[in-house]
Amino acid sequence: MANPERLVPDSGPDQVNDAEALPSTGAIAGALPALGYRDFRIFWFGQLISLTGTWIQSVAQQWLVLQLTGSAFKLGLVTAVQFTPMLLLALIGGAVVDRVSKRNLILLTQVIAGLLALLLGVLVGTGTVQYWQVLVIAAVLGTVNAFYVPARQAFVPQLVDRDALLNAVALNSAIFNGARVVGPAIGGLLIASLGLTLNFYLNAASYVAVIVGLLLIPSRPAAPRQDERNLVQNVGEGLQYVWSTPVVFTILALIGVASLFGLNLTVLLPLFARSVLHVGSTGYGALMASWGAGSLCAAILLAFLNRKDLSRVMIYAGAIIFCLGEIAFGLSRLYGLSLGLMVIVGFFLTLFTTTANTRVLSLTPDALQGRVMSVYSLLFLGVTPFGSFFAGFLAERYGAPAAMIAGAVITLAFTVITFGIRRAQRTAAAAAAHTQS
Repeated sequence: MANPERLVPDSGPDQVNDAEALPSTGAIAGALPALGYRDFRIFWFGQLISLTGTWIQSVAQQWLVLQLTGSAFKLGLVTAVQFTPMLLLALIGGAVVDRVSKRNLILLTQVIAGLLALLLGVLVGTGTVQYWQVLVIAAVLGTVNAFYVPARQAFVPQLVDRDALLNAVALNSAIFNGARVVGPAIGGLLIASLGLTLNFYLNAASYVAVIVGLLLIPSRPAAPRQDERNLVQNVGEGLQYVWSTPVVFTILALIGVASLFGLNLTVLLPLFARSVLHVGSTGYGALMASWGAGSLCAAILLAFLNRKDLSRVMIYAGAIIFCLGEIAFGLSRLYGLSLGLMVIVGFFLTLFTTTANTRVLSLTPDALQGRVMSVYSLLFLGVTPFGSFFAGFLAERYGAPAAMIAGAVITLAFTVITFGIRRAQRTAAAAAAHTQS
């Protein structure tokens, strides 16, 4: 078990790089060092295609639920059901990640996810789809993601050197948000012109790219275990590390509150498009694409900036401005202004979450990364069911604008209070150190 007495909160522990490929030379490797690693390149390009398909399906699934039910609450319920397994299984999933080959676990989850997308496409295409079927598929996909998400995050440090880690996380964020730009735009146009079915088939086909890419990457064994502790004890070890490392604990608390109250855009944006801005499915796709465009810009900036010394500023400033952008969006009734505000929201949300993700990874020892990133996943995605119920309930009762503003205000207040407390703690620690010297 890691000894918390020896952990230094503001500096990361030494990590052993097991990436087999050495970084290549040249302009690309110099500016974007993570792309100098063969295995990371393969994984990155596969994820680019697969994530585009995921966002194409996401738009279609949300619109499908609205067509089937017309209910804001039931729309939120689908999201809640999809993310409930993350809440229940993420910690166990993280312990499993630290015990097995991460590549093989990711490969298995992607095969299952591709088959689920194909099944939903068949149901929609044959006209037999029902709301309960969407709920069941969402629950199974959520169970798969409880293992996939921490495995994917802990897999990245195996593919690149520690010095290239921020760049690797930023590049992953770039393709995630690039897909968020392209996917919803394609998805919205396909819904408007051809209906919903093709969206699901395209997502199923997109998984082929990531599966082939994973097969081209050599499988690495799990880190050697020093004892025979069971899964529950393994989970406790990860939680002890988080609790005893103030920087990690603070970052995870910020992520958890933001996810619970501020990150309910996938539930609320369809309602804004249909009932507030009156722009239909194409407008909904454009709102999602604007969100993604801002996020993509932030991810590209972080990929080239690669400044770990600015992490505290980017985490707090990103969270605060993200909240202010959501408040302004909730007040807007102009479609053009709302598109611009979504760009701002996406930019600063990504600045916040990508920097937080990298900071947590860099502070965590290799043997604990699966478990610590499962806590990150639990707080980033696992609390989504509660957030979705919160947003859906408020939207049903008071309207989508009130729901978005309320969530943003709560997140903003927590962030500002946390910043004040941590600043006071750092000042007191500095004063004590000065007195002792």
